[in-house]
Amino acid sequence: MLGKLIKYDLMADWKKYSALYAATLLVSVMMFTMGKIKESIRDNQILKIVEGMFGVVFMMLIVAIGIAVVVLTVMRFYKNVVRDEGYLTHTLPVHTWQILASKLISAYIWFLSAFIIGGICIGIGMGEPFWFFNLFEELADAISSASNSAEKTFIIHLLTIIIISIVLFPFFIMAHTYFCFALGNLSNSHKLGIAVLAFFGVNIAENIISTIILAFLVPSFIDDRWENEMMPMTEVFRISNNVMLIALVISFVISLGFFIASERIFAKKLNLE
Repeated sequence: MLGKLIKYDLMADWKKYSALYAATLLVSVMMFTMGKIKESIRDNQILKIVEGMFGVVFMMLIVAIGIAVVVLTVMRFYKNVVRDEGYLTHTLPVHTWQILASKLISAYIWFLSAFIIGGICIGIGMGEPFWFFNLFEELADAISSASNSAEKTFIIHLLTIIIISIVLFPFFIMAHTYFCFALGNLSNSHKLGIAVLAFFGVNIAENIISTIILAFLVPSFIDDRWENEMMPMTEVFRISNNVMLIALVISFVISLGFFIASERIFAKKLNLE
């Protein structure tokens, strides 16, 4: 049944995404074509203006892809779970966690598709369709050219944390969104307004909690022997890695708590009035 829920979510919005992806791909091809024409016809002001216009439109579309994924997935959840469609959704013979999981998996699919399409379009626009593979080679060269093992370890850890953060980003966004909509669901009126206010309040609270936890933990990462001496870069690298890792773990634990709390609220305190 989970598969059917995911299929329904994907089918509901695929036309919107397809239109945006197709427009971005078309503009990237036009940018590439204009670049080739400009190489053949130099010092043509009209071509420069047209190329600049395509560049502006292309950047707007790339930004729009990222925004559209977040907006459409949030709107799909709100419409399908909290609003009138929720009467049908919550009467399906599935567990509440399956409903939330289907929305989350669908969001991951759209985020991944946006990442891939955006990367391909950027490559075409730059005239380097395989730039992403070159990026991996450059990162490998940067690691191999590190001056010492500490610097190499720092780069590897930093890249690992960045990759994990990118992978978890949709989960962070959707878990926060689910929880805020769940809080809004508890009210009999102004559900959306309460959810929006909850979103800002929850993020402020999370930042405060993360800051307090890090304030307690960071001193434990610092060796007392560097208290009155200049700290070497190896120590700076080590502390930076630990701080980023702890911050990532805190965000994951809090987001997981939001997801579980959302499931419990929708399962036990559903209010579609």
